[in-house]
Amino acid sequence: MELFSALGIDYKILIAQVINFAVLGFILYKVGYKPILKFVQDRTATIELGVKQAEEAKLAITAATADQQNIIKQAKVAAQKLLDEAKEQSLVQGQQLVERSKVAASKVVEQAKHDIRLEHDKMMQGAKAELSELVLLATEKILKQKLTAEADKSLIEKTIHEI
Repeated sequence: MELFSALGIDYKILIAQVINFAVLGFILYKVGYKPILKFVQDRTATIELGVKQAEEAKLAITAATADQQNIIKQAKVAAQKLLDEAKEQSLVQGQQLVERSKVAASKVVEQAKHDIRLEHDKMMQGAKAELSELVLLATEKILKQKLTAEADKSLIEKTIHEI
């Protein structure tokens, strides 16, 4: 204690200051340090949760991007398939149209040939009739007399066979 007195320290005041310091330290520990420590721990947990959620969001975005690319690829494949099917169907329909046109054209050609044959036959019959009349007139002029109907008919048939 003499040492304290030599240094000019009153030990009673020193003990009181130590007690005051201990009380103040206890109060600061309870009122200041614990809440600040709790706040720091809560803030650390929040930051860690935010970092974790950010990493999860990054993974989710990566997965979503991959899904999006897969969906786009599938859509392109489906669109190409539809285009191919449409092209194939148009080719088939075009071929069918060409075939139907050929069939229709051949029917028109056949009908025209038939009509030409009928017209030809009519013309031949008309020509034969005119030829018969001409032969009859020529024969009448040659014979200078009118033939009977039976003789006329047999002469016409004979002349037609000869021609």
